[in-house]
Amino acid sequence: MKSKSLARLASATLLAAIASGCFSVSPYYYSENWLIREDPVRPFTIPADVFYVQSTLYESVSLVPMMDSYAKAEVGKKRFAGLARVFSPLVATQEDLDKAVDWYFDNDHTWGRPVVFIGEGEGGKLLRHYEEDHDYWLKKRGLVASFYTEEAHKGFVTSEMVDQIREAVARARYQDVWGREMPDQMLK
Repeated sequence: MKSKSLARLASATLLAAIASGCFSVSPYYYSENWLIREDPVRPFTIPADVFYVQSTLYESVSLVPMMDSYAKAEVGKKRFAGLARVFSPLVATQEDLDKAVDWYFDNDHTWGRPVVFIGEGEGGKLLRHYEEDHDYWLKKRGLVASFYTEEAHKGFVTSEMVDQIREAVARARYQDVWGREMPDQMLK
């Protein structure tokens, strides 16, 4: 009898908290706020993640098809196949970016999993600012590399960049397993 009363009280308290707005869901819970959000369920088949923010910031729904096309051309599945899952949020402000990165780390990331930041133009400035403000924390969580450009241009993500990311991920995974730096000759 006592447990039923406690359960009712807990349910009533939870409903009251939700109704009063104490609990809020991040906008990045919803898939429509991501240009690319690859499967967070199978992180062990792919060794790393890429968090990509493009130059065009979200201003209206009419921009989304162009932004989606650009993101898929720059960092779509074929570019990082077998190397990294890709996460690319729609952001308009620094606050949006902060929420997106926090959501990613809280829900789609495993502690210590290698992650790479890639940012272009205005989006890159926001991502760089986030990295500067959270540098120590990001390195502990698994940030192994970051690439930024001041201007957006198709082709920023090159095969050379992908090779650098592959090397950074390999070094981070070796460090995690063996507890020491990877010898350079192992990459050749």
